[in-house]
Order: sequence, then C-alpha cells, then structure tokens
Amino acid sequence: MGGVFGGAENQDLDMGVREQLVEDCLSRLQDAHEEALRTDISDPVLFLIDCEDRVGATIARSWEGDDAVDSAILANAECEHGERETEKRETIATVLTRAISFEESRRLVPELFPYLAISFQQPPPKGRFLVIVVANGGSATFFAPFS
Repeated sequence: MGGVFGGAENQDLDMGVREQLVEDCLSRLQDAHEEALRTDISDPVLFLIDCEDRVGATIARSWEGDDAVDSAILANAECEHGERETEKRETIATVLTRAISFEESRRLVPELFPYLAISFQQPPPKGRFLVIVVANGGSATFFAPFS
C-alpha cells in the first residue's frame, strides 16, 4: 500500500491532476495549436506547464524569465482571491503554454524527461496533437483533438 510519499495511489493522483489540467485548458491548447500552425511550426507539440509546480516553475522561468512568471502568478492569485471574480477561469493554476515542433520536441523532451521518449516514436494520431503536461512534480503526455 502506498503512503503519502509514494506508491501507485500517488502516481494515479498525479496523472489525474495532469489530465484534469489538460481538460480545463483544452480550448487554450487548441487556440495555441492553431496559432502555432499559422506561424509555421511543423507538427506542433504543446507544452502545458504549471508555473507554480517546482518542476514546471524551473522550465517556465527558463523560457519566460522570473519577472514574467512572478507577474503571472501574482495576477492569478489576485483573480483567485475574488478581485476579478467576474472573469471565467479555466483553472486555478498559473499555466504557460508553448508550442514547438514535433522534431524539436523529440530532441528536447527526452533530455528533460527520459521516460517520455516513447511518446515520440511516432506522430500523434490523425486529428490530434501531442500535449506535454508538466505539473504535480513530473510530466505526462496526452493527445488532444484539434477542435
């Protein structure tokens, strides 16, 4: 039986949190995918990064800088505490989305997360794109529909 610090229960919980984040941010991911195609990113793979996660924060800060991430977290916290209650929010997490090509992802992702290398053995199924979620202390891949 798994305890607080490990075991199958925690792995299932972590995966569930990551999956829920994809579901909560699906329209945002689809918009980012469309934008990536418009800017000529070949076979875009979308990163969905929880900026408040210890692993995600490291990646987000290296891509966007400390000031940008800190500002996004602060703005999200203000929204969470009701100062902008009229806005409909997809998720309570502060997330960053970024698109990179499938080929670039094939090189980059296994360096960061060796256990995700298998996700790049073949392209996503027709009508879907690959999403890499970094949240809850790790990462996972999912396929999301174009629309």
